[in-house]
Parts: sequence; structure tokens; C-alpha cells
Amino acid sequence: MYSVLLVDDEAIELETMVQYVPWEQVGIRVAGTARNGKEALGKLAELRPDIIVTDVRMPIMDGLEFGRRAKQIDKSVKLIYLSGHNEFQYIKSALNIEAAGYVLKPIDMEELLSLLEKVKKKCDEEQLAGQGGGWLLERLLLRIVREPHEERRLEWIRQWESQASGFTAHLPYGAVYMTFEPLAFPGGMRSAVTAIRDAADNEGTASEAAALGELAYDAAECARAVLKQRLDAAIVLETGANNLFVLFQGKSQQWEHSYWELLREELSQAVGGNVDLSIGLSNPYKGFPLLKEAYEESKRCNDEKLYRQAGAVISPGRVSEVKQSEELNAEHAVAALIGAISASEADRVSQVLDDWFTGMRQDRIERNYAVRAIIQLLTALEQHFAMLMAGTVRDHLLADHWKELSTLPTIAHFHAYTLRFCGELLKAASERDLDRNQSVADQITKLIADRYHLPITVEDIAKEVYLSPNYVRSIFKDKTGETILDYLTRIRMGHASELLKDRSLKVREIAHKVGYENVSYFCSVFQKHKGSTPTEYRKMHL
Repeated sequence: MYSVLLVDDEAIELETMVQYVPWEQVGIRVAGTARNGKEALGKLAELRPDIIVTDVRMPIMDGLEFGRRAKQIDKSVKLIYLSGHNEFQYIKSALNIEAAGYVLKPIDMEELLSLLEKVKKKCDEEQLAGQGGGWLLERLLLRIVREPHEERRLEWIRQWESQASGFTAHLPYGAVYMTFEPLAFPGGMRSAVTAIRDAADNEGTASEAAALGELAYDAAECARAVLKQRLDAAIVLETGANNLFVLFQGKSQQWEHSYWELLREELSQAVGGNVDLSIGLSNPYKGFPLLKEAYEESKRCNDEKLYRQAGAVISPGRVSEVKQSEELNAEHAVAALIGAISASEADRVSQVLDDWFTGMRQDRIERNYAVRAIIQLLTALEQHFAMLMAGTVRDHLLADHWKELSTLPTIAHFHAYTLRFCGELLKAASERDLDRNQSVADQITKLIADRYHLPITVEDIAKEVYLSPNYVRSIFKDKTGETILDYLTRIRMGHASELLKDRSLKVREIAHKVGYENVSYFCSVFQKHKGSTPTEYRKMHL
């Protein structure tokens, strides 16, 4: 991304250029602003902009004098002048000092953007002209795979082909997209479960189980060295933090899936062995105009890692269809987790999450829908356990889940994040002041989780905890914020929603399974809670 310095003595004009020109969209960032040439000259050495957009008529030092001095400091900087319709003499002078162009005021946005594209192209050409060897090939290849316009991409390809002495146009080539990710469960799943059990016993923290950590070495450079030794012709390109794109030609065995499996093991060991290395392979391609297509195919294959437990080699034939619009209901998992966390049953928490995320992978839920379901689950847990959210625990647990989850690469990492969150809830629950009333509320929650399918009453619950029904109602409402009946109904409706997805079950059977003898009353309660009858709900969700 190139940088620009904006210079204008009119504050409104300057703010308009900063705020309303879509700089980032055209691949330029605003490095700074100045109100006259003298101020701009003082910022030039510090900011080192690639482009300067300056008014010609300004006090103290006008744009023309500033432009002359700027060129003396940096011959490569590109000057664009802004000028009024009655300032033709200034425009002539501007062109005499190697200005890249000018734009008349008031600024026409299309005219300015068109000129900026021409200036960027000139910057590209000069930058590439000053580079050589493998570095030049890498920069050209990066432009090819990121260039959205076909004509400009073909121009980059022609330049690349003339320089790529190690590649032969009539032979097939392949694309590989690699990602190096921190392990979702660094010590394995078993150690993660142990960690949340320790958290519940106040002996450790769940964050130790699910912490993603950071790569402590330069995986890209290490991989580049191995790949250049193993492949006949290869260009290894960094496309992001711990992401590599590899373009290669080679012997027939270098196209085999097993070859890349072995190479993946070698690369994993070379970078330390404590990463998930995922490799997406393209099909063989012929003709360099298809470079971008090969790149995109290898990246799509790499995206399949979302559904893998750990790193893998993924070729086009091993990618299955994703459910683009599949909503994942979290209600059943929420109810089970509430019961397990309330009872401090770490193993049960782990099992519920393991089942839920396994189902998410097997059903191949599209990424955004998966994230939405996880946020639904985490939000429901936050609401239910609001009494635990106090002090530093509150700040730790009430995170921006969408922001956190959007950076994670796989469902296994989503799983680790959620397991960590539940482990922190278990820890917070174990550290709270367990007074008598809280203990009673927890007993009631567990009773409901175990017996929601039976025609249980408040009187039945009161007998179990050896207190009067009115006192039980008061305690539960005080500790949870809802009545026993409301809580029981919510749990039952959650289970009913899941059961309705089984077409083999009749509504009458489902009513009985969640504790209602009267089917009409069950249907009435369900409609009140879900906004539709059981039959309508079934049609909408199947």
C-alpha cells in the first residue's frame, strides 16, 4: 500500500480529502496532512510518502516551491497538484517540475481516482525496475494473485513469464497454499479436560488448556528453505502471517498426495512440531494466464481445514460441500452446560462440548453460522450465570466473542475457546461464596435438569430440599432472576425444540417426553415461547 501526504491551507478542503476519498480502496493510505508547504517540508523526511497531493496557492510556502524542494529531497516522490480554473500559469509551472498530474478544483472524484491509478502504476513499475532475481518474481506473483482486473493481471503475467527462467510454459504447474496455526489443544484433548477439572477444583486455570499461544519462530522462512530443496522449481511467497503460497513444477511424484503428506511431516518437524500445518493443493494447470485460478483453488482447499481436527493435506477431490445456510440450535447444549456447570461436573461439560462441536464438523456448518451458534451459546451462559460475572472475572469472561472467534482458523480452535470459557465459569463458580441459599438454588437447577421430563411441581422440589414451597420460590428468584416455573418451562421448551427435529416422533410423544400430560396445554406453552405451534416449528426447521 502506497502512502500519500495531503497539503492544503483550507481546513475544509483538507478534511474532505482525508474523509471522503476512498484511499484504502485504491491501495493508498494517508500518511499525514499539512496546511502549507513549509509545514509539509518538515514532515517529508519523517513520513517519506510515495505520493504528494498539494494545492498550488498557499501562504508561507506555496505548492510549487514545496514541490521543487520535495523533488530535491526525494526524486521518486510523485506530485499531484490541485489548482483553480483561473490558475493556468500555476499549472504550466507545475508540469515543468515533473508533476505526475493535476486536478482542477472543485475536485472531481472520478478524475482524481483515475489519476491516482496512473500514479500507482508508475510507482509499481519503478519499484519493480529496482528489484531483481527471486525477489522480483515473488513481488510479481503477489500482484498476479491479488489483481482483480484481468487486463492488468495479464500484464503482470507477461512480465513474470519473461523473468521466470525456472518455469516452462508448456509444462503443468501446481499451486500450494500453506498455513501454520498454533495447536488448538497444545497438550491434547485429555490435558484440556484435566485443566478444566482443575479449574473447577480451584487448582488450575482452563486457559492453560485452550490457550492458542504464538508461533515462537519464523515458520515461513524455515519452510521456504525445505521447499526449495525438495521441489525442482518453486517460488515460495508469504501472503500473510504464517501463510505461504507455493508455485511449483516438478517430477510426476511431486503431484502425488502421499508426496505432500511426507513433506508436511518434514515441514512440521522442521518448524518445531508444535503447529497445525494445513496444505491446500490445486489440480495441475497449464498456461500461466491461469495462475490466479490455481492460487484460488489451492486456497479453497486450505479453507477445508475448518472441519479438520488437526493439520492435513487437502486436494480438490477431498473437499466436500458446505451447508451454506444451516442454522445450528444451541438450546440443548446450553441447557446441558448449565446443569453441568451448576453441578461443577467438568467431565460432563467437556463431553457436552465434544458432542456439539463434533456434530458441527460432521454437518459441515458454514463458518459464519458456526460462529453465530457459538456466540448464542456463550451469551446464554453469560446471562444465566450473571451472578458469577463480578470484578475481574467479569472483565475476563465478557469478551468480544465475535472479534475473538473471527480470528480463529478451525472448529477445533472454536472448541478450545468455548472450553476455556466454560472452564473459567467452573472456576468462578468454585470461588464464589457458597451460602445456603445459593446451594439451594443450585440443587433446584440440578433437580430440574434431571427431572424436567417428569410432571414435577414446586411442592415436589421443596420436599427434596426440605424447605417450604414459598421459601424455595423466593430463594430461586433471588439467586437466578427468574421463577422456578419460568426456568422449568424454558428448559422443557429447549428440549422440545430439539425433539421436533425427529420426524418419527409425534407431537403427543414429545409433550410427554418433556413433562406435559396435556398435549393442548403443551402446544399453547410452546407457541407462547417460540412464536409458532410445534407443527409450524417443525416445518420451519426441517
